[in-house]
Amino acid sequence: MLRIAGPVGIGGWLLLPLLDILINPFYSAYEIYSTLTGWNLLGPFVGGAEDGRFKAARLPLLAYAFTSVVRAALAAYCLYLMLKRSPRTPRWMIIYYAVELVLGFLDFFLHRVVEDMLQQANPQDYWVLPFIAAICLIWIAYFRRSRRVANTFRSQEEADRQLSEIFS
Repeated sequence: MLRIAGPVGIGGWLLLPLLDILINPFYSAYEIYSTLTGWNLLGPFVGGAEDGRFKAARLPLLAYAFTSVVRAALAAYCLYLMLKRSPRTPRWMIIYYAVELVLGFLDFFLHRVVEDMLQQANPQDYWVLPFIAAICLIWIAYFRRSRRVANTFRSQEEADRQLSEIFS
């Protein structure tokens, strides 16, 4: 059996996405907990305002909790695939980071809606958007082009087929 040249295994830069998907379900659970406790604390904070701000804030808070559930589930599935070294891992990690990109922007604007309802907007928060985009796009490119990713998660049949094409 011929061996593929280059790094193989979960190591190097691949450890950072692994840490991300290890931490993400716990962080998402914390976000859901803080959202729900925030929901309970939101009523007294608004002070029973007659203008309906408390009721209007429920939908963005529920949407934020839903995005946290989606993130946690997707991260857990990607962790399972990565530890199994499934050949589907690169594709699902690309999906994971694409969803993170979309949900990161959505969560940012959901936070802005709630802050605007409570008249607590912080205009210095916009630097987060290019940061989220850069991180997600870097990892998407990594999972598409990395030799370590290809060597680690490629199925043996696919590797043998590619080697036979090269040496025939």
